[in-house]
Amino acid sequence: MEILLALDPGKDKFGWAFVTPGGDLLASGIIPCPHLEELLDGLLAGDLGQLSQTIRERRGSGEKLPPPGKILLGSGTARSLLEEALAARGRNFTLVDEAYTTLEARPLFWKLHPPGFFAGWIPQSLRVPPRPIDDLAAWALALRFLRDATEKPAGKG
Repeated sequence: MEILLALDPGKDKFGWAFVTPGGDLLASGIIPCPHLEELLDGLLAGDLGQLSQTIRERRGSGEKLPPPGKILLGSGTARSLLEEALAARGRNFTLVDEAYTTLEARPLFWKLHPPGFFAGWIPQSLRVPPRPIDDLAAWALALRFLRDATEKPAGKG
């Protein structure tokens, strides 16, 4: 099973998500940019123990995931810091269009954390998650990549 590591770059922080080839979220979190260098190697190794302070979502147990087979990087303007850090480690990555992934992350949050009885009456488009969702925007990047990969006709480049 080739695990995907999706990275949603931002000016001050970046979201990360480990995702299965089927689109299931394994773990996700948010890392402030000043801590990128100290935590990136743990991220690239799938070392959840090293990332424990940054984890926002986690499915399953264990301190280690397989190293990611593919790294996905959001194409936004804030990606240069991550591009440089990945290149310095000799890691290849695939750019994925990140337009509107924050909006796509909202329903993902409510999928993971269904609202309570009364909050369920509020239309989903008006509900705002109670925490930053950069990690779920990274999950949305991975889902977009997987969807686009399956929609390409066979034999077409």
